Amino acid sequence: MLVKDRSKSLRIKKLEVFQRRLIQNHPKLLTISDELGGRLAGHHGEQSNDYFLKPFLSKGYSVLHDLRLAANDSFFQLDTLLLSTRYILILEVKYITGTLHFDHLNQVIRIRDDGTEEAFQNPIFQVKRQRSHLTDWLSKNRVPNIPIHSLVVMSNPRTIIKSLPSHKDVLQYVTHSPYLQERIQVFDKMNSVEKLTKKEITKLSKMLVRHHTPDNPDLLKRYQIEEKDIIKGVYCTECFYMPVVRKNRTWVCAKCSNEDRNLHIPTLEDYVLLYGTRITNKQFCDFLQLQSRHVANRLLRSMNLDLSGSGKGRYYHLPCPSK
Repeated sequence: MLVKDRSKSLRIKKLEVFQRRLIQNHPKLLTISDELGGRLAGHHGEQSNDYFLKPFLSKGYSVLHDLRLAANDSFFQLDTLLLSTRYILILEVKYITGTLHFDHLNQVIRIRDDGTEEAFQNPIFQVKRQRSHLTDWLSKNRVPNIPIHSLVVMSNPRTIIKSLPSHKDVLQYVTHSPYLQERIQVFDKMNSVEKLTKKEITKLSKMLVRHHTPDNPDLLKRYQIEEKDIIKGVYCTECFYMPVVRKNRTWVCAKCSNEDRNLHIPTLEDYVLLYGTRITNKQFCDFLQLQSRHVANRLLRSMNLDLSGSGKGRYYHLPCPSK
């Protein structure tokens, strides 16, 4: 059963807003585009790996994607978690191009297709830390002892893995997506004794979702982006042209002629990702580039938003993007 689906992270959504709304030739635009490209590749890699988990959704497993849980004063993140009554499996999904070489010093060297090399974080150490964090988390939340296993899954079928014969951890912890089902079947045979009931697994699944804390970084601060660097206005969801103008109670794109009465809604999602969920009528007019505060007031009221304050201090509560 799929308990928690996979979606774009708030970080990716914020980076997409920056790519869409940063002024041309902004000095951070290239860096932002590079980060967005890398994170989207990872996200797509995780999605492609989900295909190989589909047979297990109807076989008594509970599957949770993109979990971020508290660990002491920090957090740890799990790409995918499989829960069964006999064991738990952590999957750390990597989409990597080129060749990964695990050497005798436990270093990982990535060799790109052009021959260049770079040091790479050892994903085996990463999944071992995740297992340790999850063990502690389950103990603190009084979950009965249950075996926890972990795997590094390479979702790019062209990734080449090289290691010394003595490096047994690579054989134990690293696999490619197409072989994931066989590896899970091995764990099934290793763990034949039921440790938790189905009712306890359901309770644990709900607890994990309840304790999930999405990562919501302040990228405006990180990239030192000022308000004057942001392009304001409603954007067209068909061709991404900005700004779309309002005519006869609808939004009309001058580039592709798309007409949509609700184009202000995705634009407000951009606002939330940039500035948060509170917005005044004045801020609404400014960000959507509306000349009439009466039109702004009508649009805001049509969305049935919660209100706080009064007079000039009144503001609306916009919905928070889910993750």
